[in-house]
Amino acid sequence: MDIGNWVLKAKKAERNAHEILARHETSPSRIVLLEDLVKLLSGTPVDVQDYFKESVTCLEQELFRAAIVMSWAGHFHVYSEVLFAEREADIKSLRPKWKFSDVNELKENYPEAQIIDVAKDVTFTSKAKLRILQGQLSTRNQCAHPTLYRPSLNSAIGYVDEMIRQTIDYLKP
Repeated sequence: MDIGNWVLKAKKAERNAHEILARHETSPSRIVLLEDLVKLLSGTPVDVQDYFKESVTCLEQELFRAAIVMSWAGHFHVYSEVLFAEREADIKSLRPKWKFSDVNELKENYPEAQIIDVAKDVTFTSKAKLRILQGQLSTRNQCAHPTLYRPSLNSAIGYVDEMIRQTIDYLKP
């Protein structure tokens, strides 16, 4: 048997071991399964993929707060771009005092909380989805600023998983 076959068998065995270990709540092997979600982002801009790859790396290094911050950044990057592309005129009409010429100015000039609020007002986001996003932003803020909040492996994996899944939903045609 050649070395190539051994390498393939070893990779398959490693993957199977991670899948078995991932069933245990405190197992870091659960992180490996997030890589499958990140693969679903292939074809998206490299910066979007990088946010989530970095989130997974943070989880692997037990940097749970950083993982949450990076996954929110990746999600909000896509969310705000899709919002801008689909509802720019509506936002300008509803918020005439807001001054922006592109999505980058929108994000620089207005807090994320205001952007997700206006997304509901222009019917880009439902009231129920708005509440979810507000909660996710609150969690991100607890992780990005000095607080006593220390997410567990489980909560960090869940957050990153949800951000990836929501991002994929916004990228569907």
